Amino acid sequence: MGPRKPRPYIGMFFKCCHVYVRIYLNKAGTAYVGHCPKCARKATVRVGPGGSDSRFWSAE
Repeated sequence: MGPRKPRPYIGMFFKCCHVYVRIYLNKAGTAYVGHCPKCARKATVRVGPGGSDSRFWSAE
């Protein structure tokens, strides 16, 4: 068994609680999914054709 590859992630700022976290690509590779660590609000950023170069996002 070799070294593990790092999981892809994006930065997410949750405006609800003013906190920044990383959210990670799901196993299917279809979306970045995560939760606010304070209030558990869910955030999903879908991966699609064309995509975006942005590595930082914010959730209301």
